[in-house]
Amino acid sequence: MKDPWEILYAPNGKLWVTERSKGEVSEVDPQTGVKRKLLKIEDVYPFVGQAGLLGMDHHPNLGKGVNEDWVYLTYTYQSGDRPFQRLVRYRYEIFNDLGQFVDPEVLLENLPSGNDHISGRLKVGPDNKIYLTIGDMGANQFGNKCKPIESQRIPTSEEIQQQDWSAYKGKILRINLDGSVPIDNPLISGIQSHIYSYGHRNAQGLAFSKNGYLFSSEHGPKSDDEVNRIEAGMNYGWPHIAGRQDDQAYSYCNWSSHRKCDALKFSDYFCPKSIVTKPESDWYHPKFREPIQTFFTVNNDHNFRQHSCGHEFICWPTVATSSLAIYESETIANWSSSLLVVSLKHGQLYRLKLDNSLATVYETPELLFRTQNRYRDIAIHPNGKAFYIITDSKGLTKALAGGSTSKLHHPGTILKFSYQPEK
Repeated sequence: MKDPWEILYAPNGKLWVTERSKGEVSEVDPQTGVKRKLLKIEDVYPFVGQAGLLGMDHHPNLGKGVNEDWVYLTYTYQSGDRPFQRLVRYRYEIFNDLGQFVDPEVLLENLPSGNDHISGRLKVGPDNKIYLTIGDMGANQFGNKCKPIESQRIPTSEEIQQQDWSAYKGKILRINLDGSVPIDNPLISGIQSHIYSYGHRNAQGLAFSKNGYLFSSEHGPKSDDEVNRIEAGMNYGWPHIAGRQDDQAYSYCNWSSHRKCDALKFSDYFCPKSIVTKPESDWYHPKFREPIQTFFTVNNDHNFRQHSCGHEFICWPTVATSSLAIYESETIANWSSSLLVVSLKHGQLYRLKLDNSLATVYETPELLFRTQNRYRDIAIHPNGKAFYIITDSKGLTKALAGGSTSKLHHPGTILKFSYQPEK
């Protein structure tokens, strides 16, 4: 598969997969591996970086005979010379015993897009609302160093009236099934919009528990990938906070604030003396929420430049949390309820055991399913015994022998891991 991004265990017992750069949705038989194309979206514009066809989910009533056979997708496109993101709905129909996606309808468009940190994970919640992650567009780093991070910016009432969604960067949105703003969305700074939570960097994972709690996984900078429990109207701190508010190994260097930003050479390791850096403890917000887990928090004296890793990025104390799922089956003893977090950098799954309130991780993360790959997304079979993990087509990962490598063992592949009870 070419740049697979989302994998769903569909109601018909097949696996549905989005392929980011091809703009295609495919159906894969989990028994035979046979692949069949369900849809190609012609106006997907795969810019360099993280753009293309991204998240997908189906209506909870798909296949139940109540005429709600809807599938929701989000993808990037170009209008004029600018990139945007669009939310669309398709109807799933059976023709000659074969399913296909038909009758596309645009629900929401002109959402922020770019070449980095687009996010784009999509879930339909138990409240029949669409939840969609929008990243910070990679602002304040690398080639985007002179673009300000807008994860804390709330739109004005005029922007909402004009359907100007530019302030949605670094947010998780909550959207009616027709694309409109839910009347019970939180008021944030006196404004009601699609915004459900804010202060996010690059949240590429979303999962709902059976009782309706929402969890997300989010890429950190050089440390502190996050797993959060998302609450309405709450602020998750970025760019002022990475991980917990502990003044450890992160301070906010606002490159975009420099009046000669274009002339500066970006560094991941040093902030120019001409820019005032701000420690995490300098910032306060009454709605701030800390993550329930970080990967990983380190001390200020941590050495980020470990040349033995090959590419230093691989040894940064992050795992690149590309997605997550929640396991609530009783099939595997003591696994309910656990968050299953997949890693791009380490080619493995982290199981986070939750307490009874689903608010705290109370065991050391368990490491599972290690291979030399980049794990992009995970789907769980309803029987609780099989786990389907889809891998990136290319990119750096941690080699089994140590160091970094771009030689993936199973690029663009669905890997199946099965639980075998002890006899």
